[in-house]
Amino acid sequence: METETEGRRAPVPLVNYLLIALNAGVFAAGLILENTGADASFLYRRGALYAPLILNGEDHYRLLTSIFLHADAAHLVNNMIVQFAGGEIAERNLGHLRYGLLYLLAGIGGNVVSVLADRLSGNYGLSVGASGAVFGVTGALLYLILHAYLAKNGETAGALKSLILRAALMTVYLLYSGWENPSINQAAHVGGLVCGFLLTALFMRGREEDLEPLLR
Repeated sequence: METETEGRRAPVPLVNYLLIALNAGVFAAGLILENTGADASFLYRRGALYAPLILNGEDHYRLLTSIFLHADAAHLVNNMIVQFAGGEIAERNLGHLRYGLLYLLAGIGGNVVSVLADRLSGNYGLSVGASGAVFGVTGALLYLILHAYLAKNGETAGALKSLILRAALMTVYLLYSGWENPSINQAAHVGGLVCGFLLTALFMRGREEDLEPLLR
């Protein structure tokens, strides 16, 4: 006999698809509008994050606009692959609105941490990319898997334990790769990851919905 949970169709992750399309569209528009492509001058004019402006109380919109800018095709594709893989699960469990808010707030939160890190180090440069938001999605997945594991037992818990290990290893690898490359904004990654985890904890508080879709 099919249970209500088993028979329920998972919602299509429309917000995740929309965000991926938006990132790709902004990048494509940049290539079309600028003969030079997405160079530093173009990225600055279009809203790249630049800590001195934020610290001076200027151009706060850059905390948001920089999320949808990418330096090159490889930068865009790498971020979107991770977002496509993880965003579907996160949106399925959080819902469309919560997922959209998480993505934007984690991206902005990661950028705020980046600005503070630049202030502490004294090293300033342009920063672009959805990676802070994408790490927010990763933080959401970590919370969802942990939340489901603590609520289950037996075989299901065993499967979730394996997911926790794999997700943790993936996160450690991504963070390690960032530290190995000085051009990567690691502060935004860490900030986005923490924001995503904490926001998901807030969004899931008091909810008893079944998180079995994590295993599908």
